[in-house]
Amino acid sequence: MTRALAGIAAVVALGIVHAVWVAMSFGGPDGTRLAHDVAGWAGSVLGVVGTVAAAATFARGDHLRRVWSLLALGSALLLVGTALRSHWTHVAPDRPFTESPLLPARMVVVTGANVASVWALVLLALTWRRSGLKPPLTWQAVALWGTSAAAALAIALPQYVIDFRRLGQSAADTCSAITSIASTMGDMMTVLLIAPILRVAYWLRGGRLSWAWWAMAISGAVWLVFDSREWIAQLLPGDAAWNLEMIRVTRSLGLSLVGLAGWLQREAVAAPSPNGAAFASSPAQSR
Repeated sequence: MTRALAGIAAVVALGIVHAVWVAMSFGGPDGTRLAHDVAGWAGSVLGVVGTVAAAATFARGDHLRRVWSLLALGSALLLVGTALRSHWTHVAPDRPFTESPLLPARMVVVTGANVASVWALVLLALTWRRSGLKPPLTWQAVALWGTSAAAALAIALPQYVIDFRRLGQSAADTCSAITSIASTMGDMMTVLLIAPILRVAYWLRGGRLSWAWWAMAISGAVWLVFDSREWIAQLLPGDAAWNLEMIRVTRSLGLSLVGLAGWLQREAVAAPSPNGAAFASSPAQSR
């Protein structure tokens, strides 16, 4: 429990420090460039460490090891994406990343990260269903899924309109649009798939394991906000430029929350509850 709380505290502290740094540096000589760069690195590293720790908890051949290995792969690819953006930030601080020759490489990396993450969640959801781990359907579960789906669509659809209009305008616009579309689609799938996963986790573990998947759900939600930052910044009251930079803070949270989910998974397995002991090893170990 102490280590789980330490992980939660680390993510919360990162979000607070990032937000305060952006607020204090906004409009300065370097703007918020260094704040986003440092926080991006911190969030990316936390994401990789947490997901790798979760994967290492399970034995070779265990189904959940494959799931968390895919999530670790997604986090590792996002770390590469952070490195590409960071390199351009320091090489050409006065030029936007859309002018970088690294843009196509980052498009491939971000797309791959979203494919790996969604693949992991689909694998988990389908395996639990085939294994007979299907808690009774309740109106609360339907309401949770319906609310999640409606919120995801409401946030994502305006961004899809913006991104599809950018396709074909120029090579840079096309790469940026594809990156955004892939990211938004992946985050939507995370939000939609997490509802059934949360039901199974809560049902089997009395809430302990559900912490990990709540962290994953929140990560998907904040990534959706980050992906849709352009139109949300315009919609919010006040200075749109200020709003945009503050919304960018959600990127470090999205990166680190996946790592927190992995850390909480590791802690849940380390202290299994009686009704979830079998689940701690995997619902489909023989697969």
